Amino acid sequence: MDQVCPLDPLAIDHSLPSAGILGFELGYSYSSPMVLSMWEAQYGDFADTAQPMFDTFIANSESKWVSQSGLVVQLPHGIDGAGPEHSSGRIERYLQMADHDEDIIPDLNDSNVALKQLRACNWIVCNVTSPANYFHMIRRQIAMPFRKPLIIFTPKIGLKHPYYRSKFSEFLPGTSFRRVIPEDGPASKNPEGVKKLIFCTGNVAIKISELRKEKKLEDKIAMCRVEQLYPFPYDLVLKEFCKYEKAKKVWCQEEHKNQGSWPFCKVHMENLFKQKIE
Repeated sequence: MDQVCPLDPLAIDHSLPSAGILGFELGYSYSSPMVLSMWEAQYGDFADTAQPMFDTFIANSESKWVSQSGLVVQLPHGIDGAGPEHSSGRIERYLQMADHDEDIIPDLNDSNVALKQLRACNWIVCNVTSPANYFHMIRRQIAMPFRKPLIIFTPKIGLKHPYYRSKFSEFLPGTSFRRVIPEDGPASKNPEGVKKLIFCTGNVAIKISELRKEKKLEDKIAMCRVEQLYPFPYDLVLKEFCKYEKAKKVWCQEEHKNQGSWPFCKVHMENLFKQKIE
């Protein structure tokens, strides 16, 4: 056997039992709540055989096992033509396991509504589209006065695409995680003239932005990126809805209609707006 020095880097090749490794990280997060425990799915985009760990232990860690976990799970996601096993992180599965009643809308006049939603949820589901928001999302995991599992869906195309860039000022003190990123282009300057408000999440925002620019509709179409899918950001989504009161509201996604975040967000938005969303 080779001599091993404790402080020297040590790489060990081993098999990849997803459930076992995720279970180890989960257990570590239970015993060390001040440590940021992170697990990235096999091949970077799917949970594979680790799904029972989510169903049995992570989704109900507080209600069933009376234990808080701050485990961060990364599931890169994007319908980029890489095949069925390398395209979808299965957002719909994790949103279906959200422990809440979509017919009950929280008190949106409460200044602490966002924190109370986090405290009541069984886990957090995000689909971030900027480096700064990713940074603040991870930082929030440790800064919160309690622990909740965090499921992240990150677009693969965001690794190199120029759209996914943040200003240095967005990382400075005084900045924080943005549950919703509203329109900040020409459309935001004249809300009355906007014909359509598109809600979306993930890298479909790139395609919307590029097509809107190509068609010269940047002042007619507004886009709202929902970065935190659960707990659903009722207050911020409603704010955008009211800002573009005359615009037609739609949801756009790259996934099939029965997949992705549409089935989840449709119910929440229609309950909030009291009108049908296409």
